[in-house]
Amino acid sequence: MKRLTADQQRLAEENLSIVERVLRFDINVNPCVAGLGYEDLYQEGCVWLCNAALTFDPARGSFASYARQVVQNGLVSYCRNLTGKQSRMISLAEMEPTALAALEVQHSAPFDIECETPLLLAAAESQYSGVTRKGVHALALQVSGIPLTAVATRMSAPPNHVSAWISRAVHKLRNDESFLSSLHEN
Repeated sequence: MKRLTADQQRLAEENLSIVERVLRFDINVNPCVAGLGYEDLYQEGCVWLCNAALTFDPARGSFASYARQVVQNGLVSYCRNLTGKQSRMISLAEMEPTALAALEVQHSAPFDIECETPLLLAAAESQYSGVTRKGVHALALQVSGIPLTAVATRMSAPPNHVSAWISRAVHKLRNDESFLSSLHEN
């Protein structure tokens, strides 16, 4: 990474509150997971703030709005990468053929494949329609580490609608025996 100029360093120092705001409103801090504690996320956010100062073009707008987006995107990617490495693994050996087809896995030969929980949710998504399908998709995004507000923005819906969709999906998934058995195999 390049060194910051004095002006870029001053710009980053004057806008440290952006990192705090992103952590408060857009990222779920989880001190029980290594790397997702407040201090770790704050440090990573500061790195992204410096990156924003380094790449900022004053002719294109205000630094605060640009930096907020850079910090938010950087922290979401960081959380996604971190939770992807630590996510719960499940076995596909006992999944139904329709779920395997949704994952584009050939099920004719014996295998011992593991996938992450978001992939299981993606397979379950193909079994539902309407609001439940939207809820399963939103739940998979949340399990991947994306905050509800970011999921709502991505799905072009208010956060309370997305919460309702997730609630409906969770209710259906709790009654789905094949999903539950696949989830609890490991």
